[in-house]
Amino acid sequence: MLTTIHPSLASACQLELGETLNRLNTATIGSIHLDIEDTSFIRNITFGLKTVTQVAGATSHPLSFHLMVRDPFPWIEWLKPLNPAWIFVHAETLANPAEILALIKEIGSKAGLAFNPATPLAPYSYLASLMDSLMVMTSEPDGVGQRFNPQLIDKVVQATSLFKEMEIWADGGITLAAASKLYAAGARHLVLGRALFSSEALVANIDTFREIGDER
Repeated sequence: MLTTIHPSLASACQLELGETLNRLNTATIGSIHLDIEDTSFIRNITFGLKTVTQVAGATSHPLSFHLMVRDPFPWIEWLKPLNPAWIFVHAETLANPAEILALIKEIGSKAGLAFNPATPLAPYSYLASLMDSLMVMTSEPDGVGQRFNPQLIDKVVQATSLFKEMEIWADGGITLAAASKLYAAGARHLVLGRALFSSEALVANIDTFREIGDER
């Protein structure tokens, strides 16, 4: 089984997004991944609605969104016209996660929860029937490059045990060596940024990551 790769545009050169999307149009990927950041989770601001609308019009690939914002609710309605394939919201922002998961499903998207490294999974297992996907963050904003933390591989293993029927995603500092370990742990969807866009051979680099599953 091949690994599904989701290139994260936040790590691409922001002055060349159009060119990057053109290159990605020839790649086999799960989605174009867009992190919406408002400084609530990381000291950064990424994409506004104008930019993501233009991205949607410039690619034939599905879109996945990771809402790293204090209040994700308005974004669901704003993104609805773009027909997102996936929308992830952070468990840490939600007093009643079931409400927004239902809202995401109402607009026709797959609903997912994202979990920071320190957030336990077990308290959210009651939501399994409402979720399509679960994202384990495998790094955190540490000020030194958001490096992959190998201790979080065990969290991916736990996710596959607690949420058996769900797509398990991993996101954060993933290298090729880390990707192989995450696949073995049960993550079939990988969000990749610097590991892809640091290479001029973008499409070939994506294929290398995709083929990890075939090596096992």
